Amino acid sequence: MINKAGLTAVKGFKYAGINAGDSKKKNIGLIYSTTEETYGVAVYTKSDVLAAPVMISKENDAITNKKRAVLINSGNANAFTGKKGFNDAKSCTNKAAILLDIKPEEVYIGSTGIIGRELDVDSILNGVKKSAKDLMEGENKALDFIEAIMTTDTRVKQASISFEIDGKPVNIASCAKGAGMIMPNMATMLCVITTDAKITPTMMSKALNASVEHTFNCITIDGDTSTNDSIFLLSNGLANNEIIDSEGENFSIFTQKLHLLMEHMAKEVVNDGEGITKFITIKVINTPTRENAKSIAFSIGNSPLVKTTFYGQQLNWGRILMAIGKAQTGLNCNIIDIYVNGFRVVGDGEPALSSEEFKKAEQSLSDRNIDILIDFKQGDDKITVWTCDYSIDYIKINANYIT
Repeated sequence: MINKAGLTAVKGFKYAGINAGDSKKKNIGLIYSTTEETYGVAVYTKSDVLAAPVMISKENDAITNKKRAVLINSGNANAFTGKKGFNDAKSCTNKAAILLDIKPEEVYIGSTGIIGRELDVDSILNGVKKSAKDLMEGENKALDFIEAIMTTDTRVKQASISFEIDGKPVNIASCAKGAGMIMPNMATMLCVITTDAKITPTMMSKALNASVEHTFNCITIDGDTSTNDSIFLLSNGLANNEIIDSEGENFSIFTQKLHLLMEHMAKEVVNDGEGITKFITIKVINTPTRENAKSIAFSIGNSPLVKTTFYGQQLNWGRILMAIGKAQTGLNCNIIDIYVNGFRVVGDGEPALSSEEFKKAEQSLSDRNIDILIDFKQGDDKITVWTCDYSIDYIKINANYIT
């Protein structure tokens, strides 16, 4: 279902990724749609501290749904930088608009990196000029863009999905950056999604928001929510399907495929978590409400004690119980079942493993993938959340990251 081919699966977009200033890595990325009738929608961080690029992109959304470009810099978040930071980001969107012969409000802007440090705006503006000249189609240029938006990421994250609507081939493609400061109220990272589906901005927004809630809103690496989180979805309509302007079969198909791709990308972000050695899937089932399940799953997923026990490959399942309890949902924990990698470690609220079974269950923790299932037997709601362990490398990366 999911294709390894990434951004270039959707035609009609050009890419650039270049070095600006004295940066040793690519740090300015630009995507440009060659199709005039390209529309965009976005979802942003819910942090009370909004970075300047988030504020400007939100302002641009209020002006028009037409979006032709996405401009992202890495290395500096341009967050908590006051009026100067806001004006610097404005200068960048204005510069890109002039160079691309489009309106400033047709540009999405994103930043990622260190918070509270002013941009070297002259270098960035020169980089915008250089990237606009460098725009081209093709896989290598798409990779340049993705590499330009990476920070502590260890690898490129991109994918696509292809399907049919009204007998017309349709594609959705995505790339994402993010390895730390991951616990979204939306999607803790930067993500760009493109599609050639012909769909109205209203229905794009509806599909995006529905998919975000069950994908990027269900991942956590370290429980921290960034000031700069943004997901941008652009559609150029080149698939030429009958326009999706209301709910129905075609909208359902589009939303389902978007969800599949976004779930894949969300898992990719966790799989590239800073210092990761374990990819952990947490399923909480049979609760009275989804909010109950969500509170419990994130309490487990964000617990340093749970994360470190799996890094150490120790079956200290009491830490899972601790995390369940501190969620304070008021549910009856004395009847629950807990499974780890398929082993029933707690049954009907009591320890369930024999000594021999415990050894086998603990040995299974040497696998990279860890599955936790908690059955509350008190309803029919559920959630799946993805997280990772805390390793020594996670501490090293963040202890040495310049702030």
